[in-house]
Amino acid sequence: MIKNHIKIAWRNISKSKLLSGIHIFGLAFAIATATLLYLTAMFELSFDDFHEEKERIGLVYFKTQPESGLRYSSTVSTPFAPMLKTALPDIERISRYYNAGIVLRQGDRLFESNNKFVDADFLSIFSFPILAGDQQALEGLDNIVLDAVMANNLFNNTDVVGKDVEVYVNGEWESKTVSAVVETPPSNSSLTFNTLLRFEQKPNYVAQIDDWEHEDHAVFVKLSSSKIDDAAFTATSRPFMQLHYKNSSDMLKRDGAVADENGDYISLHLLPLDRYHLNDLGLGNGGSPLFPWILLLIAGLILFIACSNFINLSLANSLARNKEIGTRKTLGGSTRQLVSQLWTESFLLCLIALAIGLGFAWVILKEYNAHMNYKLTILQLFTSANLTIFLSVFCVVTLVAGGYPALRIARINIIQTLKGTASIKSGLLRNSLTILQFSIAIVLIVATIVVSSQLNFLSNRPLGFNKSEVISIPIGNGIDAERALSQMRFELAAQPWVRGVSASDVNIGRGRDGSVTTSRFGFDYEGRQVYTNFMRVDYDYLKTLGIKLVAGRDFDRAFSTDTAAVLINKQMAEQLGGVTNALGKNIEIDGNPQVIGVIDDFNFQDLRNKVNPLTLSINPNIFSIAYIFVRVNTDNLAATIQEVEDSWKKINPKANVSPSYLDENTQNLYRNEQRFSRIVISAALIAIAISCLGLFALALLTINRRIKEIGIRKVLGSSVSSIVLLLSKDFVKLVMLAFLLAAPLSWWIMKSWLQNFAYHIDLQWWMLALAGLATIVTALLTISFKAIQAARANPVDSLRDE
Repeated sequence: MIKNHIKIAWRNISKSKLLSGIHIFGLAFAIATATLLYLTAMFELSFDDFHEEKERIGLVYFKTQPESGLRYSSTVSTPFAPMLKTALPDIERISRYYNAGIVLRQGDRLFESNNKFVDADFLSIFSFPILAGDQQALEGLDNIVLDAVMANNLFNNTDVVGKDVEVYVNGEWESKTVSAVVETPPSNSSLTFNTLLRFEQKPNYVAQIDDWEHEDHAVFVKLSSSKIDDAAFTATSRPFMQLHYKNSSDMLKRDGAVADENGDYISLHLLPLDRYHLNDLGLGNGGSPLFPWILLLIAGLILFIACSNFINLSLANSLARNKEIGTRKTLGGSTRQLVSQLWTESFLLCLIALAIGLGFAWVILKEYNAHMNYKLTILQLFTSANLTIFLSVFCVVTLVAGGYPALRIARINIIQTLKGTASIKSGLLRNSLTILQFSIAIVLIVATIVVSSQLNFLSNRPLGFNKSEVISIPIGNGIDAERALSQMRFELAAQPWVRGVSASDVNIGRGRDGSVTTSRFGFDYEGRQVYTNFMRVDYDYLKTLGIKLVAGRDFDRAFSTDTAAVLINKQMAEQLGGVTNALGKNIEIDGNPQVIGVIDDFNFQDLRNKVNPLTLSINPNIFSIAYIFVRVNTDNLAATIQEVEDSWKKINPKANVSPSYLDENTQNLYRNEQRFSRIVISAALIAIAISCLGLFALALLTINRRIKEIGIRKVLGSSVSSIVLLLSKDFVKLVMLAFLLAAPLSWWIMKSWLQNFAYHIDLQWWMLALAGLATIVTALLTISFKAIQAARANPVDSLRDE
């Protein structure tokens, strides 16, 4: 029986090549899209899953609510972690976590390393597989832990415990002993590194050992309890906060901050490790926790559109098989047998679509990874959990897409089928499915327009500095940064296209070294708590970056005292009583420097955040410069950056990170949005394409039912255009209803999304209108193909039986 059903099904599929092809490829494209989105979502949700007892691991963060709104911060001071461990007995392990690159030397080979300065408990908190050594590898202050890649780079193997390697740290070469080798952190690890050094080796550690004001690193803890209870942690840490952060609490209260439900103005919390990668607090990796679920929703919606099309196409095709179905019923075929036969056809179509869809996903996966910056493989589907989910979805799709039409078709009246007058009274369902399909497509098109407009706005909005003509050069390690800056100035002095050279300890945007760092200080000013971001810069910083000086003067080599002076932005000046009042004031940061100038606000962070208070200093004893900036004046930007890179390699031949324009750096801050934009655009195109297949099916069904009416109208003198209009108007109504349903929904969704940005576009009516117009035009083109064909047909062919 089954073999016979398969034979007949294959024969029918082969007979109707066009409709079978539409069935298969419509569903195949949906399956391929859903597969890629599913793999992406599962990858995003899998971050840090490999750590044992991850439910006991968390990131420490502060929560405050000043007048500007809720604020979360995970940067702490150097003495914070040791004091917290002493105060809270429930903390089993604790480790500070500071990001700073280093250079390693083995013989004549130099390697830059993504290094983290951590405490001895780090390898006991996290479960990075240890290839050699043990969890106590960081007990010694002069020990170093390598990942497998760095071990192979240095020694060509991983069995290197006990060997020495030279490390450039704190401005000099020091010998360190390899105490362990761990597997390179996987791509779904939030924490990445090539080397680990003890936190005590961190630059400026001794100067900051008792400094509670300077905050520049994160802290992870592992609790002795079975699971993180944030409320309990906050309660038990309250005495610690009252002891060490009483002044901060008093200042917040005085400045109009809002207390939490416990009456605290500043409280300590734990972010579970499984929320470090995706959370809505702006901590950790800071990705949106909704992102993977949005991907799954889009995958589900595209599958829904494909299933709707499958149903409509099956019903449309059934009218061409009236006599076959009637004959089968006359010869004794039961409804059950007919359903079984018709469902077998649908199942076979779905199976072929599944194979083609997976093949298509496999083919485009490499390109998808390149565009989306992932490392996904089709083999990731073949886990027990993924296969269960995937096969369950496939079974549901097959039952819904194939089972419903089979049941409806098998119940058609025998006499009507033999006469060729049978019809399937399911217009409400078909129309509803079509409206929903196009509603989904319109929402995705609106999202495409809004996201693209916002990204364009982010790209073109003035940031308060020159981003198109300034080149950023990561200095790297293993080189005297101050000397490198002087050499670079000398190297470029004779170039007429160079307008300025300066430096800073932090980059603007995200450069090719991947670094995005900030430093923050807090101090008491006239009875108020003041916080400021801090940058160590060099002379000519304002000139090089094109930042406007509002009041006072710039740093000047003629004034030797300027190393004890600072520039502040307008936001910082407001905290000090205004621009005029701030000039000449001393602030309590490392030597009480004096404010000599106020600069215009510029976006040194991304546009998700408003401009925060900022202080600039040229004091070389606070931080070391890490980036050189070169402002150029040329029409050939590509050739110019190559000349700058060539000049830099004369100074630092081992440099392995290329310079980049600040334009590129600022764009890199919005990688997640750019990735989301590509996904939404692709989904919108696929959704509208598959929806049009459904509309084609509905047009085919309607025209087949009205073929005699069309013939009569032609005989009575109706023109082709009037018949096309007659056949098209009902479909246009469906698309317009879809627009009315989608417009308010898409407006609400995109308005909510835009709230993630401190600076964003305003939603405009034309965005909705453009989406609606594009959908209607596309639908009309789809309908017109079949409508014109029917209107131009010879009426004799449709009326010969009358």
